[in-house]
Amino acid sequence: MKTAAKQFDYERAILWGDRLRILLNSDHISRGEIVETLKEKGIFVGSTDKSDTVPLLSACLLTPNEFKRLIEKSFIRESGKKYSSDKFKLTSPEADWKAELLDNFDSVIGGITLDEGREFASEPEISVDANGELRIAYSLRVLDFSTDFIEQEMTYPGEIRLKQSDNSLEIEANKFRTSKDTNRLNEALTSAIGKFYKSRGVTTNEKPEAIIFDDFTNSERIRFFLQLTSMRTPEFSFKEIGTFEIIRDQEAGALPKEQRIEWMEGHVNKIQIKGKDLGKIFLLEEPAYYQYYYLVKMTAIYAFKFGTSVGDCSIEFAFSGKASRDDNYSRTVFDFSIEKLPRLEEGSKNQVRKSIIQEIQKGRDAAFKHVKPSS
Repeated sequence: MKTAAKQFDYERAILWGDRLRILLNSDHISRGEIVETLKEKGIFVGSTDKSDTVPLLSACLLTPNEFKRLIEKSFIRESGKKYSSDKFKLTSPEADWKAELLDNFDSVIGGITLDEGREFASEPEISVDANGELRIAYSLRVLDFSTDFIEQEMTYPGEIRLKQSDNSLEIEANKFRTSKDTNRLNEALTSAIGKFYKSRGVTTNEKPEAIIFDDFTNSERIRFFLQLTSMRTPEFSFKEIGTFEIIRDQEAGALPKEQRIEWMEGHVNKIQIKGKDLGKIFLLEEPAYYQYYYLVKMTAIYAFKFGTSVGDCSIEFAFSGKASRDDNYSRTVFDFSIEKLPRLEEGSKNQVRKSIIQEIQKGRDAAFKHVKPSS
């Protein structure tokens, strides 16, 4: 698998000033990669926002090795994975959904095509994990001309894991994506699998079910997010809210004539709030106000202890996939990502990440059932 465009010469193409700023502000470089590079240069910043970090790094001179590490991380996007889930309903607990897909996989996905400028770095392959899950893994190569100084071959991995739910009447399709392209391909793959299963009488539904924005009222959506803070086990427990983002629902009527909230009327449409902001945290604590705004994103800090691996992690929950630039979140899908992990031993990092994902998935499903018990 290629990790960089062959024609790229790191030492001759080192950027600085405005040209470096353009690169850092692009989608190719993540916030975490900028913060990590600043730390390597002895610069420690309390914020991860690019508005704070990009000016600092743009003012620095990068060594060839620093620039190379920063660029190479953008070619294969392992960070920034976002996780979401779909569910198919089985016609019976004994339906042989694994054998059906394993035996017919090539024909099931045979009609799927990629957009122009996209190709498979590794074709979708299906396998059976040791835990019995079906795993569909692939990676996409994208030739990107969005910058004026480099032609990049960027490789984005994607994956879908299929397993039978504990109640034996559902197949969970747990997906991760690393770009809009892998998101589109995940949707195409699950759609093809759904059509196949329905045609074989394996599932009752052709289109899988996901947790979407429209499943909730404004109040239910906030309660759903807050339920995600109730996870408390010896291995994984909630500590605090990092930030949350709300959007004023303009169709919900006028805000109450109360000093601590009426300041939003006519002045604020979208606001991101730090969890420690006592002056605004009431927006999550007062159910009487829930009807007036959408909660669309929240980061939360959790403490974990898996064997000898101990630390805190930051998880971002959000409704993603909004097609337009307005505040219409209809049909957007709930997903989560691991935004921050402590430094861990290389041998245990993947297992810790896997354990965290499993805990979040369990907590997410429990939160949804708590708020929407009849669903």
